[in-house]
Amino acid sequence: MRLMRAFPLLCLLVAGTSLRADSFVDVVRTEANTLNDLIRKVPVISQHWDKPLRRLSAVQEQLYLHERKMRGEGLPPEMAEMFSANYSAIFSALVEDRLTEECGRELLSIHRQILDHTHRWLAKRVRDERFPKELADNMTYFRGELERHSIPLAEVPDELRTPVVNGYQAWVGELLAWGESCGGLAPGDLSRIRVKADELERFERAFKRDGRLQPHERELLHGRFLKLTRETIEVVSR
Repeated sequence: MRLMRAFPLLCLLVAGTSLRADSFVDVVRTEANTLNDLIRKVPVISQHWDKPLRRLSAVQEQLYLHERKMRGEGLPPEMAEMFSANYSAIFSALVEDRLTEECGRELLSIHRQILDHTHRWLAKRVRDERFPKELADNMTYFRGELERHSIPLAEVPDELRTPVVNGYQAWVGELLAWGESCGGLAPGDLSRIRVKADELERFERAFKRDGRLQPHERELLHGRFLKLTRETIEVVSR
């Protein structure tokens, strides 16, 4: 489960039909270093699809704001820089297959907890002045944990690297985190997406277990990836 930068959704599939490449037009594009490109390109089709596309676009914007918050938006500059660097480092390790999905999820959970604690500290009238130093120490410690549990990129065989799949898995992870924290997705919808995401993760682990991803295994993995893409779009656009 990892991140890809500005992941362009491979196929919108809300209609379940194939569309010519020239029938796409840019509608929403987030910053190049973000992972929230749910509807970077949408098909120019009939008004029948206005409602689901509006829903997709609205979720895209909310996820973009979610990411900015995870990167420390609104915090004092020094704090924001630490959170942004930590967030990027975790996702880079995930997309590059240098970090396990389980460890990545744990580090992202810790990141969110520290961020929430920081916002609570800022909201207080009387603040513990030791907090900024403690925050910096904690962020340094967990960056060290990230490095300790990651392997150098040079040690990751090209045959095992799956940045497209990893990127979408990481994006779905953030979608689920956002949906849970703000109630943006119903529990049943969250469960439905999570089941497909877990299924993709199991197939990825199984295919990579022998230290090599065969061409036909890569294709099968991408087949599961496309199923997750369809499922996610169908849930989010309802």
